[in-house]
Amino acid sequence: PARRSFRSGAVFQSRAGDLPASTMTPPRLIAILLPTALIGVAAPAAASAAPAVVAVDKPAAAVRDYWTNERMREATPAAAPDPPAPQPAGPVPGASGPPTYVPPARATDPADARLLRGTTASRGAASGVAVPVADPAAPAVRMHGKVFFTLPKLPEPNDFVCSGTAVNSRNRSVVMTAGHCVFDWEDRGGRARNWAFVPAYSDDDVRPFGTWPAKKIATTRKWRRNENLNYDIGAAIVRHNPAGRRLQSVVGARGIGFDQPRRQDYEIFGYPVKPPFLKTFEYSCSSTYRGADAGGVGGPPTMRANCTMTGGASGGGWVAGRKLLSVVSYGYGQVPTSLYGPYFSRTAKKLYKRVSR
Repeated sequence: PARRSFRSGAVFQSRAGDLPASTMTPPRLIAILLPTALIGVAAPAAASAAPAVVAVDKPAAAVRDYWTNERMREATPAAAPDPPAPQPAGPVPGASGPPTYVPPARATDPADARLLRGTTASRGAASGVAVPVADPAAPAVRMHGKVFFTLPKLPEPNDFVCSGTAVNSRNRSVVMTAGHCVFDWEDRGGRARNWAFVPAYSDDDVRPFGTWPAKKIATTRKWRRNENLNYDIGAAIVRHNPAGRRLQSVVGARGIGFDQPRRQDYEIFGYPVKPPFLKTFEYSCSSTYRGADAGGVGGPPTMRANCTMTGGASGGGWVAGRKLLSVVSYGYGQVPTSLYGPYFSRTAKKLYKRVSR
C-alpha cells in the first residue's frame, strides 16, 4: 500500500541509488489566548540545523507576467513522498519548550509580531467534510490563498499548485506552506521557480488582492536534505505589490503557534483540484485532533485530522484560535478521509524567526 500522491495521483517509489542506505527513507507524497509573558529569542541549547533560505533572483514583474490565467488553470498539484501505510506513532513526546504564539493581525493593525508565551484553545464543529469557503475575500479568511510555482528539473518540467497562509511577522510579508511546495523532493531539494502567492484566489481566475512573487523561499534542513515528512514545512518572504504595499497590510495575517497542545478543533483551508472538487474554489474542513502518525523518521510525529480534501491542498493552513498550528503535508490512498500535517515545534519556530526578520 502507498500514500496518495498530492502531485499527479501517481504513487511514487524510492529510486534505488538516490541516497545512501543510511539516509534512505520511505517514499512519501503530497481561540482563546492565555498570554502569560513576552518571551525572549534565545536559541535552545540543542538547536537544530539552521533553515535553508534561498533568494529569488527573477524580477517580480516577470513572475507576475509568467502567471497567466491559463497557466494557473493548468498547474497540477504538488506532491510529497509517501510512507507505505498509516503508522500510529504511539506515545507522543512532549513539547520541545513552553507553548508560544504570535497573535493574528488585521490589515489595519500596526506592526506587532511579538512572540508571546501562552496556549491556544479552540472549540467548533468537526464534520471532516470539505465545503466551499463562501467568500474567500472576506476579512476573516482572505489571508489564505493559492501558491503557484515551477519545478524546472523534473523529467517533465511543469507548473504546480499548493496552498498557503499569510502569517503575522515583523516584515509583514511571510507566507507559510509545505516544504514540498518550495523545495522539490524529487530533485534532491532543488528549489521552486516562479513562486507566487495569490490570496483569496477564487472562481473565474479572480485575484482580488493581486499576485505576490517570492523574494526568498525557505524550508527546514531536515526536509530539504532528507525529505523527512515530520519537517515538511515551507515559507516564503513575498515582495511588495506594485503599489509598494506589504502583503499583511493588504490581507491581514493569521497568528502562528509553536509547541501548542495537539488536541484542538482545527479548521483546515486549501485549494484541492482533483475530483470531486472544483479546481478554482477554496475549501475548508473542520476536525478534532485524530492522533499522531510516524510518517517521518525522527522528530515530532505528524498530526492527523479528518478532511476529505485532495491534491492541491498541500500547504493549506491548520488553524485553531485564529493561529496557524500546522500545514497540510500528505494523505494515504487507503484513508481518503484523513490528512496529515507536521507539528509546529522548535524547528518550525526557527524557520518562522528566520523568515520574519
